[in-house]
Amino acid sequence: MIRLRGLDKCYREGDRDRVVLRDFSLDVAEGQRLALVGRSGSGKSTLLNLISGMDAPDAGGISVGGIRVDQLGERDRTLFRRRHIGFVFQFFNLIPTLTVRENLMLPLQLLGRTGALAGAPAMELLAQVGLADRGDSFPEQLSGGEQQRVAIARALIHRPRVLLADEPTGTLDEETGALVLTLLDELTAAHGMTVVMVTHSPEVAARMDRVIRLVDGRPVEV
Repeated sequence: MIRLRGLDKCYREGDRDRVVLRDFSLDVAEGQRLALVGRSGSGKSTLLNLISGMDAPDAGGISVGGIRVDQLGERDRTLFRRRHIGFVFQFFNLIPTLTVRENLMLPLQLLGRTGALAGAPAMELLAQVGLADRGDSFPEQLSGGEQQRVAIARALIHRPRVLLADEPTGTLDEETGALVLTLLDELTAAHGMTVVMVTHSPEVAARMDRVIRLVDGRPVEV
């Protein structure tokens, strides 16, 4: 599902370049759940941004579901993300001025699905994450665990081929985090989604099918 070949990525810091990824190559099979671990600044979040097309590599190739993401223009990368990628962030990133239901409907509306074509799937997925009665609530009225469940539902509502998660339990307590992970496992497995998750938690990484540690800009199989 994901094929990375010879990726280089560096950022300018003051008067020097900081190399984040160096000749990075990795394959992720369809339906596989992969954990990315490593010290802060090792390139884990950068790798998610490259896979999703939010950033472009300095060199190398990125293929997701047979689509050469690195060869797409900016507009086509945006359309690619809307159709094929789901993203779950550490800090939820829900839109505070929209209700829970409206937050869920937004990805479908961006794909041209409006009215009942967006509203019905939103309510169905809210029921699956145990929040059927909170559709008219605003994000600030929910607990952290509830907000993350909404964020997971929003990431999955358009049935993406790949789910990218950046420390999805990083702000949650241990018990709530475990419940959120179980929900994430169940929903992605039900649709055979490929998952790439950044985490600092050994317990979270142990739940995945495969663990890759980023060391000096390259992948090391754990």
